[in-house]
Amino acid sequence: MKLWKYSGTFLVITGIIHTIYALLLGKEEFADMIKDGFINSTGDNYNRAFALWFLVCGIILVLWGQTLQYYIQKEHKPAPLFLGYCILVFTVVGCIAEPISGFWLFLPQALIIIAANRKR
Repeated sequence: MKLWKYSGTFLVITGIIHTIYALLLGKEEFADMIKDGFINSTGDNYNRAFALWFLVCGIILVLWGQTLQYYIQKEHKPAPLFLGYCILVFTVVGCIAEPISGFWLFLPQALIIIAANRKR
């Protein structure tokens, strides 16, 4: 089984997990933001801004994964090698800064992309 064919799907799944976690973690902040009319509702409130950006990052991961999966299906080849190394660097930095986090989910994804390009 060629796991690289699912690289985009893995990112989508990571994004969905991130988005669900953001909604659960920030449910009170989101409720308060809606009560405050949403427009300029983060203000100087770090918790609200964090919740919003955590949610946005999850959505971006879903969109990025869908784009990557489209590329893989259209080109019939793995994601570019530079992307695998970029994800790997991102993962290492993230895991060092925050060892107990979801950054570890990116490690197998980076290694799959790198390995797929090494075999070619």
